[in-house]
Amino acid sequence: MAEPVPARVEVALPLETLLRLSQDGPGGAGRLARLAVRGDWRTRALALSALGRIIRDDPTAWRASPFRHRLARHVPLLRGRMPSTGPRGAFARGPIVNLLGDRAWIVRAAAVLAAGECRDASLAPALRPRLEDANRAVRIAAASALAASGAPPDVARLLEGADPAPDRLGDTEDSREWLERLVVAHSDVVRCWRTLAGAEPPADDSPAAWARLLAGEPRATVRDSREAEQLRYAQEKENHYNFTKPFTPGHRDNNVRLLHSFLVVAEHLRVPQGGRILDLGGGAAWVSELLAKLGYRPFTLDLALPLLRVGRDRFRREHLQARFSCADMTALPFPDGSFDAVVVIDALHHVPDVPAVFREAFRVLVPGGQFLLAEPGEGHAESEKSRAELADHGVCEREIHLREAVEYGRAAGFTRTRLVPHYVPQIAIDPAQLPRMAQDPSERWQVLQEERPASFDEYLLQSIYSHPVLVFAKGERALDSRLPRTLKARIAPALAREGARVRGTVTVSNEGDTLWLRGGDEAGRVRLGVQLMTPDHRLLRLDFARAVLPADVPAGGKLDVPVDLALPDGETAYLLKLDMVDEHVCWFEDVGSRPVYAAV
Repeated sequence: MAEPVPARVEVALPLETLLRLSQDGPGGAGRLARLAVRGDWRTRALALSALGRIIRDDPTAWRASPFRHRLARHVPLLRGRMPSTGPRGAFARGPIVNLLGDRAWIVRAAAVLAAGECRDASLAPALRPRLEDANRAVRIAAASALAASGAPPDVARLLEGADPAPDRLGDTEDSREWLERLVVAHSDVVRCWRTLAGAEPPADDSPAAWARLLAGEPRATVRDSREAEQLRYAQEKENHYNFTKPFTPGHRDNNVRLLHSFLVVAEHLRVPQGGRILDLGGGAAWVSELLAKLGYRPFTLDLALPLLRVGRDRFRREHLQARFSCADMTALPFPDGSFDAVVVIDALHHVPDVPAVFREAFRVLVPGGQFLLAEPGEGHAESEKSRAELADHGVCEREIHLREAVEYGRAAGFTRTRLVPHYVPQIAIDPAQLPRMAQDPSERWQVLQEERPASFDEYLLQSIYSHPVLVFAKGERALDSRLPRTLKARIAPALAREGARVRGTVTVSNEGDTLWLRGGDEAGRVRLGVQLMTPDHRLLRLDFARAVLPADVPAGGKLDVPVDLALPDGETAYLLKLDMVDEHVCWFEDVGSRPVYAAV
């Protein structure tokens, strides 16, 4: 039988759909405003661009219609019946202004060009800060938009210190192609660059030439920095930070961010106690340390030997068993099916060949195993710290884009992908808002982010794009007591007492959905547990006795368990509480199963 082919998963609107966003005219402005703050970088950029074109092409935006505009401003429900973007787009340009400072440079470029379509000098204060943007394309776009708005800037030294556009957006999108799309969409605004004194226009007037001007000299993104990674940590300048990470004094914000990533990943681990977990790019082993303390067996892999030495010192300090390997995560030195899970936190974005990591993770996982990642997403490569790492050490600081990561997982063979909705808890609400929030849909929830009003759903969605957490599964894990789902037992004792001895059998039926594995004290093995109590139900000994199952018990199965135990006193009356116990996981009673009491 042919192997099942993983389904293609779409996590963003198709490009063909995005390129048609402006076709609905002013009536579609509301949808565009929502997409501009709730989509990935492609969606945000093209939604903003479409919004700018709708404003440009809306005849009501450019002729006097005070009554219509006044009525629509005060009665927003009427805008659907009399579509209008308002005078110079005033009804629709809120997201344009808000996203002038977006984390992705291509989105900022789209926002400034869309603002330029408004031809409104009142937007100049919002546009001028973009003249100092780190990215060259954004600076030129901002200068052109200001010229189109009637507030031409001085461009004599505009491009000094500006970074050219990277050659790619993510792994697969060409930056110049995207700039060319924006040039075609906003050609009149872009060509206002010609009107500025001191500005040098391209040699010809083609969109490709303008895109080259905006991008500047090609700047190839560092793809292979493995040697730089090793040299970076051989200097031993940050050994104290790496040794104490993620509890380093003076690094509160970064500590919280790392711990949040770990906790989100740990919560979604479906690995039995004692399971083998490969920590990719684990370096100083802070992830491995926490995994070990949760009861797993971590294996730490990193390319930088100095970091692994720090990790060994950490494990020695905590008296933990160290399992370290100095290797490349694109070519793992482990046989197929070696691990229950593979995790990578804040390390995948340094790798030259990300798809190879997905393929290798799939190979070394057992059937039903998981590959979990938590990585910086959109905008990470533009942060000051990332730019400094690239400039000072030559370290690759790329971004893990959600859409690409999902496709890599599908291509590697993973059969199921789960995106984890999460957010770093930097938001708060006024308790007085709770009654209203209970009645309103979530898109109307207002929260406070650093004491500034924000929309909860927009904050949540953008946090997913800027910090993706993904769980990939290699098929389904067999359901057994090492990682149970529903544990429920029916217990029927047939016991007899002779002095201090209690003998007989207890018939146990598996009424849950999980295979009970027989065994001793190993984690995930099921035994009959006996608690000793007084006749009035006062507990004397919680772990009085255990009885081993003669065989595994599948869901729906039953068997007789022989019991032979000695009581503390041959004359005293006792009560035995009988319950099944999944060793080092739980007593069945703790998850809703009903124990049985036997008086002896």
